[in-house]
Amino acid sequence: MLQQINNVKYFFILTVFLSSGSAMGQAIVNIEDDRREGEIGFFTNIGAKLDASRGNRDRDFYSVKLRFDNNSKDAETFLILQQSERQSNNKVMDESRFMHGRYTFIGEEDMNWELYVQYSENPFRNYKKRSVIGGGMRYEINSSARFGAGLLSEDETDLSGISKSTERLGFYLHNVFPIAENISFKPTIYFQPSISDFENDYKASMILAWIFKVNENLNISMQYSSFHDSDPPILAEKSDESISTMFSYDLN
Repeated sequence: MLQQINNVKYFFILTVFLSSGSAMGQAIVNIEDDRREGEIGFFTNIGAKLDASRGNRDRDFYSVKLRFDNNSKDAETFLILQQSERQSNNKVMDESRFMHGRYTFIGEEDMNWELYVQYSENPFRNYKKRSVIGGGMRYEINSSARFGAGLLSEDETDLSGISKSTERLGFYLHNVFPIAENISFKPTIYFQPSISDFENDYKASMILAWIFKVNENLNISMQYSSFHDSDPPILAEKSDESISTMFSYDLN
């Protein structure tokens, strides 16, 4: 596992969403592409997006994302905070808040262990709020592929105020495929079935990301994600899709 000198890096990220839904509004959020696996030190990642239009209808949208990583040879931890809001004619049409924290204990050989917590609010979409706490193992299949399995406890409150608690199994598979010298393909699959109703209550997500390394500092990422919830909250669709493009620049 490659290690780098301790440092602090600051990123400015411009994200453009081309779909009707926000990726952070989904129950399963991909955090694999953001990992700084094997990099030793403290890192800060700052993302922001702002859209505005004036005319027959005034539209405003902003999204702010903060990420903090603190890695050592024995453990890797990170915290993600994000908030977004969309307005039309000064009326809030969509808003969301998201938090994800994860601790990974670096074990011997190819086996690591993880604990994580997640909290999100999205009253204009699938749910008012959702909280998750879980843990499990993370296995290094090879230098690029990772497999995770564990248990999680999920608490959801839907748009009508009805709360639901579910214990789930959690699985994910992530890999990186070099396409060319400066291009890589990163697919990730998540599957979270209910322990008590494995066949009829499950969440699944597939994320396909293409990473283009323009130079040493600039990366461009194009991502397609598909999410399915077999038992969604009231008024929510079972399936959701999104496309996003991200430009990231390393200021160091």
